[in-house]
Amino acid sequence: MVLIANYYGMIFFVDHSVGRTRSSLEDAGLADHTMVIFTSDHGEWLGDHGLLLKGPMLFDGLLRVGMFMCGPGISGGVVVDSPVLLVDVAETVYDYCGIDDTLESHGVSLLNSIRDRGPVRNYVLNEWDVRETPFFGTALNLRTARTSRYRLTAELIIGGGELYDLHDDPHEEINRYDDAGYAGVRRELEDMSAKPGRTLLADTRR
Repeated sequence: MVLIANYYGMIFFVDHSVGRTRSSLEDAGLADHTMVIFTSDHGEWLGDHGLLLKGPMLFDGLLRVGMFMCGPGISGGVVVDSPVLLVDVAETVYDYCGIDDTLESHGVSLLNSIRDRGPVRNYVLNEWDVRETPFFGTALNLRTARTSRYRLTAELIIGGGELYDLHDDPHEEINRYDDAGYAGVRRELEDMSAKPGRTLLADTRR
């Protein structure tokens, strides 16, 4: 419990620091000319599923982190429900600033979603591939596909996996991987996770 309390304290400190940054921008008259993006690289279990810290079990507590954006032309209160990736941040900044990005990237600008014009992705992928070591104990090769409703993780070395319906089971407590009623969903997400080179873009044109 002390670990959890300390973590919440760190979150409070970061939240307070972000507020100070915003206040400083306003005091300097720069808030109306500055885009602010706040996000994180990963979450923590903090007791979820009886676990602490982080590791290969790719629950939403690790994968789903906050991302907040504000600035000129970005309306407040818009919530993007479709999955996004951290690599989208750079493309979003390029797009926002009107910079032509000539570098090859897996990122996608999020401005369409921020401006409430629909999702930019149908799903996102996560991977965990580690060899057997004294620290991890066993080799694992995990592939995860996450849509706005479902998350599937398949283990490619020994087989098996997890499938959760995040709409009906937001805490990921009921594994539907071998549930016949979810066979179609499982096949769809397995196809997504097996083809990382396939396009992840949804049609957002108006």
